Amino acid sequence: MNKQIFAALGLAVAALAPAQAALVTDASALTLSTALVDFENFDGLLTTGPVAVAPGVIFTGDVGSELGANNRVLGENGMWGANGAFAAGAGIGELRFSFAALTAGVGAFVNHYAIASFPLNMVVSVYGDNNQIIETHNFSVVTDPDGYNEGQFLGISRASADIRSISFKGVGVVVDNLQFTTAVPEPQSYALMALGLGLLAAVAKRRRA
Repeated sequence: MNKQIFAALGLAVAALAPAQAALVTDASALTLSTALVDFENFDGLLTTGPVAVAPGVIFTGDVGSELGANNRVLGENGMWGANGAFAAGAGIGELRFSFAALTAGVGAFVNHYAIASFPLNMVVSVYGDNNQIIETHNFSVVTDPDGYNEGQFLGISRASADIRSISFKGVGVVVDNLQFTTAVPEPQSYALMALGLGLLAAVAKRRRA
């Protein structure tokens, strides 16, 4: 009987396994409850950090990084500005955001400098608890050369909450409206809990019989 119970539990766990990790290009793909970080509380702060940009979220960046930037020329990708504050890198650099609690998904509305004759990419990477890269993607954002505040949502969704930080690297990177999933129980967790309680009840009932 016990072997059957454990076998059933194993099958249930396999059936409830979440989808593989993925690069996401739509904020709605972060299906769990999310928190939003904007940079409206900053005004042209040049810093490499660490700086708390929201409760439980720490910013670090390369020299020349700016929190609360309000104007960036992005070459063939247009301009950012006149629509609130954002985070921006200077030249080739990294903008990184670290989380006090591990998260399963994170992303932001982003863009980068672009040159018509030489394609440039942004590198989006997430790191685990040991500061090792657990996933990375290259992506080229293409927007109207005459556009304002255009960009692309880019993020990473993982099967479990193992992301400690996310970084955006490239030339003239700009980031706004950072979103990350908050620590709420997933439906799989509730299902497994209910299944476990049911199996324990079955064992207890058998012992009483």
